[in-house]
Amino acid sequence: MFQEKISRISLYIALFVLALMWFVFFLDFTFELELYHFGIFPLHTKGLIGIIAAPFIHSTHDIAHIFNNSLPTLVLIWLLFYHYRTIATRVFLIIYLLTGIATWLLARESYHIGMSGVIYGLTSFLVFSGFFRKNMRVAAVSLFVIFIYGSLVWGIFPMQENISWEGHALGLFAGIIVAVLYKYQGPQPQKMRYELEEELGIESENEYWKEGEIIPPHSGPFGEKLVEQGLTITYTYKPNEEESKK
Repeated sequence: MFQEKISRISLYIALFVLALMWFVFFLDFTFELELYHFGIFPLHTKGLIGIIAAPFIHSTHDIAHIFNNSLPTLVLIWLLFYHYRTIATRVFLIIYLLTGIATWLLARESYHIGMSGVIYGLTSFLVFSGFFRKNMRVAAVSLFVIFIYGSLVWGIFPMQENISWEGHALGLFAGIIVAVLYKYQGPQPQKMRYELEEELGIESENEYWKEGEIIPPHSGPFGEKLVEQGLTITYTYKPNEEESKK
């Protein structure tokens, strides 16, 4: 029930961001506002507003621009807030701002618009963070998004003049940086008993453990040390051949 609630809230957040993207697009398209002027224009004060505004502005001359960004935005934001809910807001904002600032400082003189830089950042964060935390499911889904997005890999190279490859590459690095910074925050990989024993300096008496059992709070020095650490673990026991014959 709790997981369903988290999933629903995460989806609402992703849909809100997506709806805001399309709302800005329709305003720009309908009233010919030429909002690209509010994009990031590197090293010019007029381009500073683009750090905030640019990800929600897309080309009105090529509708494929916003279409290509829509599905990855929806999936990646949902994944972020579902799996990393305790740090998701901070991660999103840092990637968002860091990508924009880096683009303003380092990209070529041109207007840079679109959510793609943030998409690269979210993808790299989810992939690297998934590996760091041994959460292969998140990493695998994020890699799958790369295939959905098609040009994600090649988008970091200067292959097309009208594509902000700098924003893509800088977003990618921003995501990696944030994944490293938050490596020890948010959900952590489950530790095996031998890992806990090594951390607590305890020598293990058994090589295998019994599945589904929990060490009693005061069952010897190991249980007492776990209580001191505020830890509870499950373990699996497999009898050796001599024990099996008895």
